[in-house]
Amino acid sequence: MFFLGLLLLLVLHSEAFSTSFPDESIAEFSVNVYNQLRATGEDENIIFSPLGIAVAMGMVEVGAHGSTLKEIQHSMGYEGLKNGEEFAFLKDLSDMATTEDSQYVMKLANSLYVQSGYHISNKFLQLLKKYFKAEVEVVDFSQNVAVASYINKWVENHTNNMIKDFVSARDFSALTHLAIVNAIYFKGNWKSQFRPENTRTFSFTKDDESEVQIPMMYQQGEFYYGEFSDGSNEAGGIYQVLEIPYEGDEFSMMIVLSRQEVPLATLEPLVKAQLIEEWATSVKKQKVEVYLPRFTIEQEIDLKDALKGVGITEVFSQSADLTAMSGKRLFVI
Repeated sequence: MFFLGLLLLLVLHSEAFSTSFPDESIAEFSVNVYNQLRATGEDENIIFSPLGIAVAMGMVEVGAHGSTLKEIQHSMGYEGLKNGEEFAFLKDLSDMATTEDSQYVMKLANSLYVQSGYHISNKFLQLLKKYFKAEVEVVDFSQNVAVASYINKWVENHTNNMIKDFVSARDFSALTHLAIVNAIYFKGNWKSQFRPENTRTFSFTKDDESEVQIPMMYQQGEFYYGEFSDGSNEAGGIYQVLEIPYEGDEFSMMIVLSRQEVPLATLEPLVKAQLIEEWATSVKKQKVEVYLPRFTIEQEIDLKDALKGVGITEVFSQSADLTAMSGKRLFVI
């Protein structure tokens, strides 16, 4: 019998980076956002890109001043850095992640849509292009249907047509002055692939003890694997961590599975940036039998509440200071 509860992480290997920036700040921010989404997401599966959120917030941060800027820096873990160091890190991270290798494809693209006739600071635009390679488009947000269609086409073009209907006409109005759009796309094959003929239907027990039938992939091979304790002496206090590399060895999927009928929810509060680093450095290569459910996840998430939950609140209020964008008062909706 299998228990349905997996924590999946797509990991870009840190040795690929030249920057000395403490990237655990992004990891800790990612965990905090995940916990906020989990707290409000009931029993739904959750999928999101911490890199995409960090880049989008970086673009907002470029336009922030005063207490709004300080709040973003504090929540993202950037306090104490030299001026602009986080932007250089995000640029480095984005450049390393954006690759069309023969073995995998990862694309990260950013775009800024500005209301026709609305003044935007040249310095703000220059910094967006320098650090985020942001494309700038002038549109008429009062034509909300046309703008939504235009942005959706841009997103489709930058995600190999995998993400459709990213925005809708109701997201824009004549009061909209600008929109920041971030798209991220990854396609890769596992280095050791699952053979379709080995897939079988298995019974899964969910946290509510109901059972579902799920197609289960299977393979046996050498993988990085480890068993860790949650710190308790109770039965089920040991959980498993498995790392499956993608072709090219730059990316891998890290899978965390609680054992002995223990819900994943009991493990989630323990997850911190340092623990993820411990998983990555402690797993050892060994022969493992791997059973992994075949799955598809599609989700639309409103990040406003999650970002507020990690401390980014002022940017969503009318007291927001985003005057570095245009010299006028703006706030995020």
